[in-house]
Amino acid sequence: MSKPPRGHEPPSRTVQRYLSTNDADRSLGQNFLIDSLPISKSLEFSESMGLCNQSTVLEIGPGPGTLTSAVLAIGAKVIAIEISPDALDFLESEISDPHLSLVNGDALDVRWPDGLTHVIANIPYGISSPLLAKIQDYHQNSPLRGVCVLVQREFGNRMVMKTPPKDRGPLGISLWLDFDCTVVLDVPRSSFRPQPEVDSSVIGMKPVSRGHISEEERVRIRALSSWCFGRRRKKIRTSLKSTPNPVQRVLGISRLEWDHRVESLERLSGAFSDLIQRRPEELEPESWVKLSRMVVEELDLPE
Repeated sequence: MSKPPRGHEPPSRTVQRYLSTNDADRSLGQNFLIDSLPISKSLEFSESMGLCNQSTVLEIGPGPGTLTSAVLAIGAKVIAIEISPDALDFLESEISDPHLSLVNGDALDVRWPDGLTHVIANIPYGISSPLLAKIQDYHQNSPLRGVCVLVQREFGNRMVMKTPPKDRGPLGISLWLDFDCTVVLDVPRSSFRPQPEVDSSVIGMKPVSRGHISEEERVRIRALSSWCFGRRRKKIRTSLKSTPNPVQRVLGISRLEWDHRVESLERLSGAFSDLIQRRPEELEPESWVKLSRMVVEELDLPE
């Protein structure tokens, strides 16, 4: 165990005190950190992304508040969304700080306030994907300075596309549009109480600008990659020859127009033919940008 961050008591004591009067709700994904190291590393990464006493941090599912206290110790404002009434009661009794705002509700349903600078959270595993989608949507309208989340390790590997082609998929492709994702720390299951059945990872998400990609292209890239990865074992050519309804809707064209476009591209462009002979996990993110642009305009194609 590392030293508790910022002079606070070890998280194991806080968690023990909470569990002495409350049961962990497995249906809410309540597995509480008893190890200080993931908290310290999350703060270190966030501070490298500008976290300071002027920041406004969103925390999702604070539980007993071990991470909450550490962020407050920096002087940052924390808005913590917690769905569990027991956890809310505990936080209200444990932490008295004018910089803390507690919100009772589901983070997927509650409107996130304007002006957030960072998101730092131990994300409930069962809602990891929709929460990341909400983070991306928020970031598009109100840019964040940094995001640091603790997630299931296998999920984290897919976020960072750690070992291509195995970990490459629509999740990582989508996140790549807004962030450079890195593994900050691998966290064993023994670092939690109650202990989950899987290991975890702290994932840092550094905002990046993909200025060469328009908003329309973002939508097409997501639709195209999701469609093809849904048929992972098939070559992209086979997936495009079937009826890609999401892609057709995005482009606003009929099935007949789509078939004609794919046939023309395959005939006219060697680059297109090369890309679609591969399986989706073999394509790097920039290749999805290229493929998306090709299916929009079949003239003046690169050979």
